[in-house]
Amino acid sequence: MKHIKNANYSYLELIISCTIFGASGIFLNHIYSMQTVSIIFYRLIFGFLLLLMYCICSNKLKLLYMKKNKRYLVLIAIFNVFTLYTYFSSIKHAGISIAVLLLYTAPVYVTLLSPLFLKEKITKRGMLSLLISVCGILLVVLPGNNTSLNANLLTGIVLGILSGISYSGTIMTVSYLKKDYSGLTQLFWSTFISLLILLPFGIGVPAEVLVPNLGMLFLFGLITTAFASVLYLNSASKIRAQTVSVLALLEPVSGIIFGFVFLHEPIFMNTIQGCFFILLGASILVLEPGTFDIFRKKRYAYTPVRWKLHPVFNYLTASSRMRK
Repeated sequence: MKHIKNANYSYLELIISCTIFGASGIFLNHIYSMQTVSIIFYRLIFGFLLLLMYCICSNKLKLLYMKKNKRYLVLIAIFNVFTLYTYFSSIKHAGISIAVLLLYTAPVYVTLLSPLFLKEKITKRGMLSLLISVCGILLVVLPGNNTSLNANLLTGIVLGILSGISYSGTIMTVSYLKKDYSGLTQLFWSTFISLLILLPFGIGVPAEVLVPNLGMLFLFGLITTAFASVLYLNSASKIRAQTVSVLALLEPVSGIIFGFVFLHEPIFMNTIQGCFFILLGASILVLEPGTFDIFRKKRYAYTPVRWKLHPVFNYLTASSRMRK
């Protein structure tokens, strides 16, 4: 009974963290007169400090030792910074619903680029996922019934597509480093390097701009980066990877709901349809069907469905949680 309660608590932690990750647009909407890169810096620094405390309190500092291929940690940091910048900028121009869905098209680009960079073959199931996801992208970027494709919306769409491409770079780099560094080690050092990259933008914010926004920036970093990341790290280590990946798809769904409820962003039918196709394509890529034998000839004998996680999604949800 105690084991079941602990498992349920871990599921609850994971659901809460993935839902919180979709709330970035709410905080961005309440931060004024600051550049996106400066917002990213102050958001990350609070998350990094709490991650450091987490490593100290859980005696995991020894896992942070850097070995070979250090330059790829720098590459992850560069991808993370670019992903955050394009994602947040897309939210400002096109709204949460479009931005978060275009971010989650990263598996599409991984499918296309992995043969070049990871020497992985494109499978028939990968191509099916790609086709379905592209249909979803086309539905999302089409203007809704009550809007037109103006310059601002088009800018947001382009930035959202770039965020998905950049995030796919993170996924493939993390995949390449999986034998050398744990997810926690990659997360820690890539975040630290990201802060160094963004330092000039952080210290360059005038006091009269920073002080009024400091409370919201603190909450932004504390809730969506620090608190949610600790919940994620704590729960993901106790739950099967395939479950983690599927529940991570709550982020784009929660992002759309948050945008509608708190920011009064309209939800058009093409957005809902695009959301369905993108998440369907991602789900097809997440789960590889294993044995599927139901009800053999023996009475009441059956073989349950078994699934295994596609390698891409081992890293999609664990590679850059500080991005969220």
